[in-house]
Amino acid sequence: MMMKTAGGAITIFRLMISFLLVAITASGFVSGEKEIVLDTIGRPVEFYAPYHAYFERPGANALICRYGSIETSGFSCPQRVVLLSYGRELRMINSQVTFIPTSSDSDVVRVSTELKIRFQFPNHCEESGYWRVADSSLPIREIVLTGSKSSNDTTFTIKKSGVSYQFAFGSADKPTAIGLDSLDSGIQRLILSNDYAFDIQFVPL
Repeated sequence: MMMKTAGGAITIFRLMISFLLVAITASGFVSGEKEIVLDTIGRPVEFYAPYHAYFERPGANALICRYGSIETSGFSCPQRVVLLSYGRELRMINSQVTFIPTSSDSDVVRVSTELKIRFQFPNHCEESGYWRVADSSLPIREIVLTGSKSSNDTTFTIKKSGVSYQFAFGSADKPTAIGLDSLDSGIQRLILSNDYAFDIQFVPL
């Protein structure tokens, strides 16, 4: 009688372990899935949905946008990606960014997942809107807007940085940080950088 009781206890224990493993896997701890990128209101960032990439520090609020100036010389088409501080006499042309998956079947963006970044609604400037790293023999390689969905120089990832995120260029296993280089007061272009990266958050539209 005692042996039957012991056998029943072992069976129940094994069932409990099985249920526990199923529960853990369902919660994502064993599945190996990467952390989901969240927007400023705590919802998952989705592929193809529009967002503002927002930079916030005391006295330094800014948006990532296309660069186009309104000055006496006339309007110049945006060709580069910049971080633009508020209050500048500059035009933020279609600063909405979208993320395009390279191979993921998921609807949501995850940390360190390879993707493409594109400004919505390319305009009359004959640009694709896809971010890419410019070919250059110079030490500074900036992010420009003439990429394509299929080329290798348009592959980016999103890294976690505290409660915020950072952009990085290249494959998930060998990313290069995206930093800033000052062009003018309140305007900084996005460049490849091994020394400095900046934090951003994603504001849904």
